[in-house]
Amino acid sequence: MAWGMFCWIPCPYKEWRMEDRRAQIAMFPLVGALMGAVVCVCWWLLSLIGCSGFLCGALLTGVYFLLTGFIHLDGFMDCCDAIMPRHPQMEERQRILKDPHSGAFAVICLCIMLIVFTASMTEIAESFSLKSSSLLVVIFTASRTVSAIEVTLRKPMGTSQYSQLSEPGRVRDVIPSIVILAVVLCVCELIVSGMNWWAVIGELYSNIIVLTVMVAAFITCSIDCKKLGGMNGDISGHMITISELFGVIVMALII
Repeated sequence: MAWGMFCWIPCPYKEWRMEDRRAQIAMFPLVGALMGAVVCVCWWLLSLIGCSGFLCGALLTGVYFLLTGFIHLDGFMDCCDAIMPRHPQMEERQRILKDPHSGAFAVICLCIMLIVFTASMTEIAESFSLKSSSLLVVIFTASRTVSAIEVTLRKPMGTSQYSQLSEPGRVRDVIPSIVILAVVLCVCELIVSGMNWWAVIGELYSNIIVLTVMVAAFITCSIDCKKLGGMNGDISGHMITISELFGVIVMALII
């Protein structure tokens, strides 16, 4: 269910059960790991044919957002339109959030975000390595882990699809998402370190990346929920986009 809804890659098994919606949200980080792996395979193939860092970064940016089906960019743009103008009435902000038309704030913010994201990916893509590719997988997994946590535990907006869930989320519902992130993080680091556990324990890069993504996502979600009166899918997309932007910026600076 998570794959079919949040990833553009055709899902080999299609099933939808409303009663399993909590499980779908909990599995969201796996979708990030899948898309991160696809992006890294594309990066490896581009490096084999000698693609320049600038073109490689631009292509990887396009591939990644294409894999998401642009669903998170849609939420990012909707939230920018609703929050940036600073309307005093929450009802007006919620109305703008649901408006299918794109305003000036959405377009401007999207352009700035894509420029910075692509520039960071260009810096990262100068040379392919297992270490860098594993960090990308961690970024895409961590952003969706925080999203799953926030969507599960935050109060949903009245008009949100999440308000249709039969019962409020509980802390135990987010445990699978946290476990998935921990497993992905350990597996990536073990592959990079040649199965050396001590090297994994001493590795700081992944920890910095994960912390950056989670803090950026939490702050973004807190601001959005306060200004828009609850959690919904658009806020989740906004949070994922902003947190991944900060993640690739920090990655470009430290690798």
